[in-house]
Amino acid sequence: MKSLRQIVPGALLILVAASAPACLAQTMSPGELRNMSASEFRRHIKEEGALEFVHRFIKDIDPHSPEEPNYDIVLEHVAEGSVGWLQAAAEIAPYTDATFSQGIRVAIADALVVNPTGVLKMIGSEEHFNEACGYPYVQQTDTYMQRHKREALAALTRVHQPALADKKEQCRKQLMDVPTTTASDNGRPSFELRD
Repeated sequence: MKSLRQIVPGALLILVAASAPACLAQTMSPGELRNMSASEFRRHIKEEGALEFVHRFIKDIDPHSPEEPNYDIVLEHVAEGSVGWLQAAAEIAPYTDATFSQGIRVAIADALVVNPTGVLKMIGSEEHFNEACGYPYVQQTDTYMQRHKREALAALTRVHQPALADKKEQCRKQLMDVPTTTASDNGRPSFELRD
């Protein structure tokens, strides 16, 4: 007959393992993440903790895989500008590495064009949102920068909430200061013909 000391620890281990959510041990497939709603994504953050969840859905990134990396899928969702995905971005941003963090900044700036009210409301809540009206892009063309600036300024004209008037004006000023030439354009030889 086994002693109670030997049975209880084993039984407790089985009980703990059985009660732990199955999703904690699994990696998340790109397909699963692509079809995930913002509320489902935020539920994972709440249940697992932001740090653990970020590590789980970005671990095992195989650069040779034909599937899109999970963090790119999250960035696409954030760039769509829904309030839920903007809130999710604010929750995970402090726990991301430098590359993913920069991607979040860019996605938020893209979301400004789609949902300027939602982005303006989030400015001041988390540092990644504070750059939404600047230019967080890396090595973009002059044409792209000018188009983004035009679209973002046009989007701001759709914001009519008095509570956001100051943020809207500060954002407009920051957008007006966006450079028209990126650092990657400087020093390039010009192939334009001159008269």
